[in-house]
Amino acid sequence: MHSDKERDMARSLLPSRWRGAAAAKARARRATRRQVAALMASLEVDPDAWDDLHGAHDDSDLEVRAVVWRRRSADKVNPFIRWATQTTRALPKGARLHHLRGVLPKGLIGSHARSHLERLPAFDVRPRPTWRRVSRLLERGHLANVLREALEVPGGHALVNEVLSRHALVDARHEPISRGAVRLLHGVHDVLPLLEALEAPALRPQRYLLDALCRALWRAHFELEQTRQALPSPVVVPPWRDFEFVRG
Repeated sequence: MHSDKERDMARSLLPSRWRGAAAAKARARRATRRQVAALMASLEVDPDAWDDLHGAHDDSDLEVRAVVWRRRSADKVNPFIRWATQTTRALPKGARLHHLRGVLPKGLIGSHARSHLERLPAFDVRPRPTWRRVSRLLERGHLANVLREALEVPGGHALVNEVLSRHALVDARHEPISRGAVRLLHGVHDVLPLLEALEAPALRPQRYLLDALCRALWRAHFELEQTRQALPSPVVVPPWRDFEFVRG
């Protein structure tokens, strides 16, 4: 191995393929300076306008950061990443960056090179983001309260059962869904048993119907005619529950 291999690999990242980075950074800073200078000049004419001015405290950090990220994305990183991965593959993940810190050049060149590795799976020991499955449907307690209030409205009970038994259902591709077995609401005493029953996979489409109905009832303040107009037609039933981005 060449005695200067580590330094050569670190220096191979520079210069960036985006040759206009320095000029873009200068333009961003110059534009902000001009904006602030213009505001200050206007205050000399009318000092009382201070409270109505926006941008007097602006700086170019946001624009410069965007330039930096664009320049970094243009670095020639693939050969360096392959070399770093191959060199440290026998080491525990938590020791790989520490090892490279010792062999790469000190100062800005080595620090810049390591920064391209920190978030890669082969070097990052921090917990990775994961996906977990969560329901986007209304919480059961809220559904129960809406249903109980709907039962107190004349015609509310009939509307609930009409929707559960007849309202159109489609899948995510807007293909009609056959609801199969139908579970109706038998009265206020049956609110919680109904919600429990609709958790069964065979009755899941009705759970989405009930969710859409309760949302419409709530938005329409339990006015039944407005509820009919607000109710989506047909109701879309997703193929699975939505996913949420969480830290693992």
